[in-house]
Amino acid sequence: MAIGFFIMALLIIASAIGVVAAKNPIHSALCLVANLLTVAAIFASLDAHFLATVQIIVYAGAIVVLVVFVLMLLNLKVEQPRKVGIPTYVAATITGLLFLAIALPPLNEAFKVFPEPTAGLSGSVQNIGKILYTQYAFPFEAASMLLMAAIIGAVMLAKKRNPKAQQETRS
Repeated sequence: MAIGFFIMALLIIASAIGVVAAKNPIHSALCLVANLLTVAAIFASLDAHFLATVQIIVYAGAIVVLVVFVLMLLNLKVEQPRKVGIPTYVAATITGLLFLAIALPPLNEAFKVFPEPTAGLSGSVQNIGKILYTQYAFPFEAASMLLMAAIIGAVMLAKKRNPKAQQETRS
């Protein structure tokens, strides 16, 4: 079990690096699919089959299709390599380490205070839905609004700014 977990953890880390490091946006989206499917495999190995299924359907399915749709809509090209000096890498590393030093202690404290499990509350779909739409209704709705704003922003960015084409559509 531990060996399988470490293999999946390495796959998650490698695919996450691939999402950020890939020069082609479609390759980044494929690395994102690999990452999300591996997270679903970890959920399944922990006997959280509902979460694994939701991970595959919602994230690896719908969200990645949305990302690929936006990439196709924006018609992005392969990024041209840029010359970056060693000082830039040093500054980026120091900034990243400072961010981790500032962000990890509050996150550690936040995750220490998980609520105690309620008696008789199991991980059924009904109980998850009840908690999601009562106790966590605002974060759920905030996430949906954020996704909607991202879709609208992507469509607005994808619109062609060609005055000649705009005149033809008005005629």
